[in-house]
Amino acid sequence: MALKQTLRIALDIAMTVVLIIAYSNRIIGDSTHKLVGIGIIFLFTTHLIINGHWITSIFKGVFTSRRILMTAVNVLLALVAITMVLTGMLEAFWTSSFLRFDIKITAREIHTTAAYWFLPLIGVHLGLHWGMFSKYIGKNLFVITIMRILAFMFFMFGVWSFFNRDMFAKMFLGFSFDYWPQEKPLILFFAETLSIMGIFVFAIYYLTKLFAWLKSGNKK
Repeated sequence: MALKQTLRIALDIAMTVVLIIAYSNRIIGDSTHKLVGIGIIFLFTTHLIINGHWITSIFKGVFTSRRILMTAVNVLLALVAITMVLTGMLEAFWTSSFLRFDIKITAREIHTTAAYWFLPLIGVHLGLHWGMFSKYIGKNLFVITIMRILAFMFFMFGVWSFFNRDMFAKMFLGFSFDYWPQEKPLILFFAETLSIMGIFVFAIYYLTKLFAWLKSGNKK
């Protein structure tokens, strides 16, 4: 069981790394971006197969508030992922004008907008499952305190990155993929993109812990 859990975490890390790379389309180029997209499809399909029990038991059991949230996020993730795949294929293989939308919204723009919605959604998804990552930190108070301080700093960096990269506009058909000045280090691009996802990971994780604490306090 421990090995299976470790493999799941390794797969999640691989998916996150490949996903972050996919956002650097202007840096890595269209050809590499297509290959990265194929890698994402493969990794996420593997993830679905490994967690297939969730799909088969989606209508079974009691729907708590947490389970309702998880189900809603997963459904939205699936819809956004399907949108990214279909529009990505249209953009990659069928670029003739008659296949484009009539109202100045191209497959590329829909693909890009879906991708920027995918970032916070995957952050929420990870935040709801962050407990399986946090248990590897151990119970040493000093280590836990340091990790919380680092998480808070990364969260604040993510908030700055969110506004610096104008994510609100990107999520509502405002822009295409990021332009990144050559004078800026590439590692900063990936750090900013990861930190934007991190906002939602840590916010959801600590909000669920807060609600669980409040709920247990009300019971007492």
